[in-house]
Amino acid sequence: MKFRTAATTVSALLLVIGCAQRDATTGLDAPALAAGLTAEDLEARLAQFVPSQIDFDDSTLQPWEREVLAKLIEASDIMHELFLLQVSPRNPVWRAALAGAADTREGRAARDYAEVMAGPWDRLEENEPFLDVGPKPPGAGYYPPDLTSEEIDEWLASHPEDREAFSGYFSVIERDKGMLVAIPYNVEYRDRLEVAAAVLNEAADIAQNASLAEYLRARAASFLSNDYFPSDMAWMDIEGTRIEPTIGPYEVYEDQLMGWKAAFESFVTVADPAASAELDELKDSMRHLEENLPIEDRYKNLERGFESPIRVVDVVYTAGDTRAGVQTIAFNLPNDERVRAAKGSKKVMLRNVARAKFDAILMPIARQVLMPEVADDLTFDAWFTNVLMHELAHGLGPGFIVGAGGDTTTVNQALRDHYSAMEEAKADVTGLHNMTVLAADGMYDEAFVRRAFIGHVADMFRATRFGATEAHGLANLIQFNWMVERGAIEFDEGSGNFKVNYSRLVDANRELAMRILTIQAQGDHAAAGALLQRYGTVSPQMRAAIEQLESVPVDIRPIYPGADRLRPR
Repeated sequence: MKFRTAATTVSALLLVIGCAQRDATTGLDAPALAAGLTAEDLEARLAQFVPSQIDFDDSTLQPWEREVLAKLIEASDIMHELFLLQVSPRNPVWRAALAGAADTREGRAARDYAEVMAGPWDRLEENEPFLDVGPKPPGAGYYPPDLTSEEIDEWLASHPEDREAFSGYFSVIERDKGMLVAIPYNVEYRDRLEVAAAVLNEAADIAQNASLAEYLRARAASFLSNDYFPSDMAWMDIEGTRIEPTIGPYEVYEDQLMGWKAAFESFVTVADPAASAELDELKDSMRHLEENLPIEDRYKNLERGFESPIRVVDVVYTAGDTRAGVQTIAFNLPNDERVRAAKGSKKVMLRNVARAKFDAILMPIARQVLMPEVADDLTFDAWFTNVLMHELAHGLGPGFIVGAGGDTTTVNQALRDHYSAMEEAKADVTGLHNMTVLAADGMYDEAFVRRAFIGHVADMFRATRFGATEAHGLANLIQFNWMVERGAIEFDEGSGNFKVNYSRLVDANRELAMRILTIQAQGDHAAAGALLQRYGTVSPQMRAAIEQLESVPVDIRPIYPGADRLRPR
């Protein structure tokens, strides 16, 4: 990226209707609100996110654990700075220009909504700008704003030696005297990564758990070397400690140009060993689930690692990509197929965040849009287990793809801009399919699986509100339209609510899982695009349902009192 100087970490965006305003504090011009928007409009958008206390029990933490958590929170704030740069290199300038200028209604609304959205583009409105800054480039801050995917393809066709550097997770692409060049993250973001590495090393010195200390030192080294493989391997081996950190560049959602570049983020969490052990037995089923995927045997990935530890955790603090817009309730990492081949992947369930969303959002949605007899089947335990099955499914199915000429690529690199939505849809439908496999083995009863499917139907309405440009929103839109087309979800004209044909729902879900997994196995970018185009539109019935939900929050706006207790005074 082009902006490489240190920037203010806590400041605000202020936009005044009609024209730019110069902030006396910084002397820099602040852009205006986007045409037609008012302070009231932004306040209404902000109200879609209900403030929620995301807390945890810190009464049993040992002194060294408190010190390590405080260091991790400090490093997390650096991850947030880095992510803002990845969204746009101008983000810190816009924020710094208006620091301390939020003494008007417009200023407070703009500052607060920009903080939720991690920039001036509305993630719930297909990235439309709510500030007068112009459209968001599909490649965010990872590429020159005018760069197209066609130009990248042409460049790589002429310079095949650049393919690995260009398509890797950990580089940005820049223009240099008419040439395209890949700049590694450890060069582009050196100043901040050096500070973050130092903080993680300090935390490692304090940690009294050897595996945790090893991960922290390895991750610090990765920040400086740009080689994240050793620290991803070390992350998989953390054990015997309640502190469960995940910090660094991971997901590729922000890169909507090529789907290649990883965004910085952080989860600082405390694990519940008893709850984790209760779910951990599922990892022993991973090979069995891979064997029973609804695809041809030649596409099944039986050589991968199936270690797959599962952690049930409570969030202490989050930062970066995960805090932009819609909040994460679970994740499955790492994304490096080399690590997955060797060790599998780790599933982390964010229990306190999930509970907050279930109570404040999912249950009210179910009551509004589903027939009463359907909504009555929704329970937290079944829904939370389905979330886990979604994360387990991320670790199954195609990974590496071997082409006709013997060259090897990954699903991510092959599907490019379509990858994120396809992968999220795959995890949804494959996870539900896997529940039917485990039910046949006697692990779940039919009633529990039904409640999980019903919970996911309600989740389709929740996630579709995220917008059709957000990976989870688009993934759920595809599923909803697919199910409606096959009569699995039906609109009841009399009540205006939706009912479910359960047997059709199970069959249609398996059919969609087969379609998506096959597209991934074949690395078929065109087929992925066709599926997204056909099913990725908001139908009149879905739009009407979403309009009914205006009084229901779209998501939570997290508040972290535990982090405040841990920060140095």
